[in-house]
Amino acid sequence: MIRNSKLRILGRRPLRWARALPTLPLAWWACTSQPLTQPVPRVHPIASPYIGMLPQRPLDLVFMIDNSPSMAPKQAKLNARFSSLMNALKAPSNGTLPDLRVAIIDSDLGTGGHYSSGPCGPKTLPDGTQSKYGDLGRFQMIGATGCGVSSADATYLEYAKGAPVNFAGDISAVFQCLASGLGTGGCGEQHQLQAYEFALVAGGLGDANDAQHTMIRPNAYLGLVFLSDEDDCSAYPNDAIFGDIPSLRGESANLRCYTRAYACNGNSTSSPPPGYPTSASFTAPLTFCEARSGDSDDCTHGEDVSQPTACNPMKDVVDLANEIKSLKSDPTQVLVAGIFGWPLSGTDPSQAQYKIDLIPNPNAADAAHPTIWDTWPVCYDPDHRPVAATTETTTNFDRVAAGWGATPGLRMSKFIDQFGDNGLKFSICETDFTNLMKTIGDTITTRMQDPCVDYKLWKDPTTGQPNCRVAYRTPDPKDPYGVTYVENPNGMPACVSSATPDNIQADCWQLTTDMTKCQVAYNGQLLNVVRTREEMNTGPLVAGTTVAMECRSCTDLVDPTTNRPPAGCDY
Repeated sequence: MIRNSKLRILGRRPLRWARALPTLPLAWWACTSQPLTQPVPRVHPIASPYIGMLPQRPLDLVFMIDNSPSMAPKQAKLNARFSSLMNALKAPSNGTLPDLRVAIIDSDLGTGGHYSSGPCGPKTLPDGTQSKYGDLGRFQMIGATGCGVSSADATYLEYAKGAPVNFAGDISAVFQCLASGLGTGGCGEQHQLQAYEFALVAGGLGDANDAQHTMIRPNAYLGLVFLSDEDDCSAYPNDAIFGDIPSLRGESANLRCYTRAYACNGNSTSSPPPGYPTSASFTAPLTFCEARSGDSDDCTHGEDVSQPTACNPMKDVVDLANEIKSLKSDPTQVLVAGIFGWPLSGTDPSQAQYKIDLIPNPNAADAAHPTIWDTWPVCYDPDHRPVAATTETTTNFDRVAAGWGATPGLRMSKFIDQFGDNGLKFSICETDFTNLMKTIGDTITTRMQDPCVDYKLWKDPTTGQPNCRVAYRTPDPKDPYGVTYVENPNGMPACVSSATPDNIQADCWQLTTDMTKCQVAYNGQLLNVVRTREEMNTGPLVAGTTVAMECRSCTDLVDPTTNRPPAGCDY
């Protein structure tokens, strides 16, 4: 008869070397006390037995929302499904959000004064600042008090200790109201990635910008989410490629960024075709094209980048990504999710095309150029594909469908790639954003150390409940080195099924199933600790608190007399 083994996720006594050697397998399946003949239970080391519990699961989210003229339908799709992200972030034990801060920036950084007026020209900001660089990456809270924000001076939304801090009502509704206030009147030469640089990295951009740096907390997980239907046009080292350049009137203003910043089949697209200025149509598989990067591409020697040059006047996306990573001592505490011009999910990326061709000139007043060169969409909303009724016969371009589509985001894609597994790509052409927003929330929650139990636990045949001891472990205040812990030997009780922070007398634990957050764990087992409301209101847990879990577990062997797993493991 095979006895149940004991799974020890954390020991009962302080381990003085635990912090010094965090990657060692500190626990394993224990063999039974009875001598066994073949087969012998296998050893199963646990890679990370310490289940970290951050004091309040702090999370800082910064959304970059493109506010250029083509974005209205895409902004609407984001607003309609923002709640899917928030729902994914909620703790399953009590329905509360993390200790959360949410900020919004837009893509408008102007063009350095190269246009004298219009959406890309100089502007006056709400505080009276005269800006040649659009909204300077400042957090946007347009119409804040009308959206339910308690103070007109607030720069971001905050939620802590299970309740809103500076707003009233549902956070999704407040966010939707604020995001709608951005409108679509921003500069069409977007600086999506550099907007993050202005917002979170650069200094000296005014009191409003300097104050918002305090929004990013050192101990918080950082999530950056951007929404845009055109690629990044962050120029480097200056914006001299913008403005009314006579030789470039036959192409879109954005195209002058892309032909300089891309390479297809290993060749810069500034060479014909398509060339700079664009002189011919061009098509290549999207997988054969990428954003140029590297010091050798940078225009750093005072070249006149308004003219054909071999250098790349765009800011290097690798440098921009490294600036964001530098915000954290551990770069894995940053997640970047892009919703941009990319092939739809479920489609074959190898079939996607990067295409430059003629389109009807949006500026009907320019009689000299009835058509101009521009990038064609890489994807269309499946509900708004090109149709004959709205396709212009001279160019075969459907402007209506393009308004629901998006051009390739090669620079954005390369930026996301710098974050490895913490980089997520989604097509802005998806008809509905529910799944992608949920995926972003689930991924962030997983990265914030959800305690998943990757072992088959023995369950009492009578009650169906696992036999576990769960206890807090806190750093020993007497240890100046912070390597020993104090643990309650009695642990905490298991929660009743109806447990919430408002109806329990003491903290308790429960084991739930979540195949999304714990997809690599056995049966999606997720450990939840439910804290009392009274305790939550007193503040966070002691910094460095972890959870110890010790359970009776099942081996992968069977009872030779029945050829089945033993009772309690036969499920």
